[in-house]
Amino acid sequence: MTRLVAAGALLAAVLAGPAQSAQVPEAKLGKAVADRKIAEETTRFAAGEKAYLWLRVEDASNEMLTVTWKVNDLSFPVELAIGGSPWRTWASKTLHIVGDWSVSVTDSAGTVLSETKFIVQ
Repeated sequence: MTRLVAAGALLAAVLAGPAQSAQVPEAKLGKAVADRKIAEETTRFAAGEKAYLWLRVEDASNEMLTVTWKVNDLSFPVELAIGGSPWRTWASKTLHIVGDWSVSVTDSAGTVLSETKFIVQ
């Protein structure tokens, strides 16, 4: 009987297919978020301005994603809790350092789901 139960569980896993992995089909940078949408979309900011990374996330219910803002050798990570699928969320960072920046989104395994480059002048 236990072999039958184990075989049934294996068959169910095979028929279900691979587990869904988190996806970020949309990631937009801008100067604000209004009505849960990005506003003033741009990849150029002035020093001292606040940047917003708006995301639409799928297949990541109850996961933590990490948004990491980077410039030079500095990294500024922020964790976002994803509550459902699809899910809209955003992270922000005040940009005090002039230079070439990037912002990436990674899952708990460290897989990069999105990366955007931008400039602070």
